[in-house]
Amino acid sequence: MKNIFPERIICLTEETTETIYLLGEQKRIIGISGFTVRPPIARKEKKKVCTFIDANIDEIISLDPDLVIGYSDIQADIAQKLIKEYHCLDK
Repeated sequence: MKNIFPERIICLTEETTETIYLLGEQKRIIGISGFTVRPPIARKEKKKVCTFIDANIDEIISLDPDLVIGYSDIQADIAQKLIKEYHCLDK
């Protein structure tokens, strides 16, 4: 049976990274925002794939995420590029 929970998460905001660490699920995170400061270990452990309004789309795609978590309309351009380039809604 396929796992219904995402195993490979990219957090485009600092808050989502911090929340997932607080839940004890940091092993699922494969990419974070370059602005992440909490928890400090995340900056050492995880690949930085974006700033707040810009992202390395090719790098995100190469990491093959199950879930990318962004922030409202401020990151809408990033979401649009990912949908177009990664065909994430087709999976």
